[in-house]
Amino acid sequence: MGVSRGRKWIVVVCAALAASACAHGGAVAKKTSPKGPATAGDPIPRLIAQADAHLASGMAEIKQGHLKGARVEFDLAVDLYLTAPGGAYATPLLAEAYRRTLEAIQAKELEALAAGDGFTETKVERAAIDDVGDLPVGNGVPSDDSRRLAEEVLAQESNDLTIQLNDEVLSCIDLYQGPLREWFTSALARGGRYLPRIREVFASEGVPRDLAYVALVESAFKTSALSRAKAKGMWQFIADTGKRYGLAQDWWVDERSNPEKATRAAAKYLKELHDMFGDWNLALAGYNWGEGRVNRWVERTGAQDFWSLADQASMPRETRNYVPMIHAAILVAKAPEKYGFEVTPESELSYESVPVQGAVDLRVIAECAGTGLDHMQMLNPELRRLATPANRTFDVKVPQGRGSSVRVCLDKLPAEKRVTFRTHVIARGQTLASVARQYGTKVSDIASANAIDASQSKRLARGTELIIPIPRASVPPPRHAPAAASAMADLGSGRVRIQYKVKPGDTLHAIAARYRTTVHELMSWNNLSGSLLAAGNLLTVYTRP
Repeated sequence: MGVSRGRKWIVVVCAALAASACAHGGAVAKKTSPKGPATAGDPIPRLIAQADAHLASGMAEIKQGHLKGARVEFDLAVDLYLTAPGGAYATPLLAEAYRRTLEAIQAKELEALAAGDGFTETKVERAAIDDVGDLPVGNGVPSDDSRRLAEEVLAQESNDLTIQLNDEVLSCIDLYQGPLREWFTSALARGGRYLPRIREVFASEGVPRDLAYVALVESAFKTSALSRAKAKGMWQFIADTGKRYGLAQDWWVDERSNPEKATRAAAKYLKELHDMFGDWNLALAGYNWGEGRVNRWVERTGAQDFWSLADQASMPRETRNYVPMIHAAILVAKAPEKYGFEVTPESELSYESVPVQGAVDLRVIAECAGTGLDHMQMLNPELRRLATPANRTFDVKVPQGRGSSVRVCLDKLPAEKRVTFRTHVIARGQTLASVARQYGTKVSDIASANAIDASQSKRLARGTELIIPIPRASVPPPRHAPAAASAMADLGSGRVRIQYKVKPGDTLHAIAARYRTTVHELMSWNNLSGSLLAAGNLLTVYTRP
């Protein structure tokens, strides 16, 4: 697909809808007489059905994050109308279908602008740990059958952690088999992605492999889990503890959601807690409640194990429930079929890494990898935005076997397709505060997105280009041409050539939207090799009157 064709549907949408009032004028469209219901031989309904099929395919491509594929399908839909006998407005039925198609494409384009500029933070999910304190652990007396089955499983399965079969643990097994059955089944299936690697990492760090199921109780193996306490990821690290174990957190990336790095950090933390208390159950209590609190109560009570400490300490219910729930999860996960579970574990993630320099839209990388956006996000859950970080190289995980093709694809990627974000060129006298007010965003967000010190904002040099994270609600609609532009000459294509004087804060993206053209065309008309603009420069723009 050539450049002009690849952008055509955007231009057609913006121009054709604005000019739709001309559709019924004799100078533009061929006048037709009203027609009755379509006959079996009428080609118009068939053409509309074909166009609708391409439109639906384009919408499906966008949902998968395949922008190029969507443009191809949208082009095909529009071409069917434009090449119809008599044109897109040859009959009222055809004209109405054409307008409906253009409106659908325009709506999807505006939706992509508002929600898909890469700055909206990826969604988080409720963490399982938030519900642990509310569960009725230890209520009632477990049945003899329940105890016999647990003893049988314990005797038959190998364990590297001593499992306690007390009333609390047995009551947790009953919860998993009862009200938590559906949740436990899906969590255990999801764990298939990560459990083999977790066990490897734990073994290498001297941590019992059975403690891999801590992540089931913490997050149900969800990398996007976020708790009320703002703990995040599969291992539910709070920000400070995550940083203590080397998990980077900034505006672009939160490595608490990186399965490999967070698992390594969790293993090191658990090992450190065990070295402190000499008991894995007390280590688990410290992981949940905090090592300082557990240490103070151990010193105060002289307790040597979790179960005696739970009887003596003012321990929160969440921590009292936490340790037996882990013991129960280990036991049931070792033999789920004996407890009536039918679990099909998800496949372990298979990937390779590709270094990507600077901010590149994750949807573009997904296209290069021939996979969907959802899969790319699953492989790279630490990315907080739909893009790789600016100002540094980031190792993007792509499906196994796709690394070489992704490298080639990204190497050939035109500069204007690497990122769809708004940028701002600092003018004389501007600060981060004034730029933030202009775009309705926060100074801290601009500073973090550009890896600069907010306190040094007054020292920003004129001409510095900044990435601007604009909140979804702040996305402005395309504006009319400002008075600063002056018409020069008409073109045969129906466009008008103007000279536009760049003003402070202007970007190529904003100018392109204003004049219903594309960044690529602006760069081509003005022989630009990059997106950097300086206030006062003159740009040649061919716009539509």
